Amino acid sequence: MENVRNLDLLPQPMLQRMMQYGIAIDRDHFRELSRRLDEEMRILEAEICSYIPPEKLQEFISRSNLSSEDDYLPMNVDSGAQLARLFFDVMGIGSGRELKQTKSGNRISTGKKQLEQLKRGNPVVQKTLDYRERAKLKSTYTDALPQLAREHLARTCWCGLKHWDTTYRIHSEFLSTRTDTGRFASKNPNLQNIPVRTELGRLIRAGFIPSPGCRLVGVDFSQEEMRIGAHLSRDRNLIRIFNEGLDPHEETARIVFKIPADQKPDKLSQRDPARHLNFGIFYGLTPMGLQDQLGVTYATAGTELPEWITEEWCAELIADWYSGYSGVVDYIDQQRYRARRYGIVWTMMGRVRRVPEVRSVHRWIREAGLRQAGNAPIQGTGADWMRLVMGKLEPVFLELLNLGVWVWPLLTIHDELMVEVEELYAEYVRDRMIDAFESVLTDEDTGECVFRVPIKAEGKMMDYWKKGN
Repeated sequence: MENVRNLDLLPQPMLQRMMQYGIAIDRDHFRELSRRLDEEMRILEAEICSYIPPEKLQEFISRSNLSSEDDYLPMNVDSGAQLARLFFDVMGIGSGRELKQTKSGNRISTGKKQLEQLKRGNPVVQKTLDYRERAKLKSTYTDALPQLAREHLARTCWCGLKHWDTTYRIHSEFLSTRTDTGRFASKNPNLQNIPVRTELGRLIRAGFIPSPGCRLVGVDFSQEEMRIGAHLSRDRNLIRIFNEGLDPHEETARIVFKIPADQKPDKLSQRDPARHLNFGIFYGLTPMGLQDQLGVTYATAGTELPEWITEEWCAELIADWYSGYSGVVDYIDQQRYRARRYGIVWTMMGRVRRVPEVRSVHRWIREAGLRQAGNAPIQGTGADWMRLVMGKLEPVFLELLNLGVWVWPLLTIHDELMVEVEELYAEYVRDRMIDAFESVLTDEDTGECVFRVPIKAEGKMMDYWKKGN
């Protein structure tokens, strides 16, 4: 417990400086994006309403309770009850399937999870999900962030000359002891839930900018959880892949699809499914979950999900993954035994997660607890790594500040740390940060690293917050 306490105290100085200084935003960018989302939502509303049969229009109009400005619409798209009436009673979507009810039990649920399972072959369901995504991003970010931004006089740098300039900054709160996994939590606003892989998520991130004369520098661990999984499971195949510097997704594709060593896997139909498997197995990926993820992948590529990608096919793919990485099976079994026997699992650093769910009388709660037991040591170890990195980098940043180089931590999201640096020193700071990430488990006195695979990190210099280079 003392070790974990010290870990939790280690990043506190940097977290305090993050919250004090905040991160700059481009308010005009968010206002323009908000207008764009509003236009797209109106188009989607009209398209959703176009699926109402003409003979049912009057019924929907009478139940809508719309404001005068929305009188052109026959229904309220924000009403779950009206959507349920349209989808399940009028259009017969999901007919013959067991559908989830609302908590009150008075109608079929139109929650996101259920709609995700029903969207294949039903364009109106996908349009509803698109509408809700835009509505959530608009209310949570594009409308709210400009209101939350506070005017600052920020120290800026132009060609080595330092002066003060006006920026508008968001001050998120970072909490280090509020999550079961050990990861940092962000609130007021929560910057961790901005989508990473969608176009809209990228547009929102583009509104986070450095102070004038500075650049953003972001560094994150490369395939962190897979490397931790390889170490903890001692799986020979995973360890070999990382020690030889191979692409783990291509190697997994070769294993599950029986591809010869001299043949490159197809990205969409082979490497992408392998990537979902690699990242999802430790989270307890199910055949249905894999099928849904592949549906998103194919939709992003502008292609219909092939009919042969069924739950049965996904189940076989997961079984082939386990056959190729048998050490992972033993690791997951060990964690589930610990959860059942002791009611807890723990990370490399000794951080404990209680798993009372495994003793529930309800099967689905027990299964959820067992999935958590398999993943918690991996995810929690990654969270502990970030604490160690922040503790190592804090004196480096302070030393640079004392030398007159402006470098300031801005935010941490899961396995990523982002700072603001004078443009002239951005490359130097990026390299120092990468070195700190990759030597996170290296003993400073002996140079020994007690880890079975190399730890790798990726860094980038940015004019706005973005994922990847």
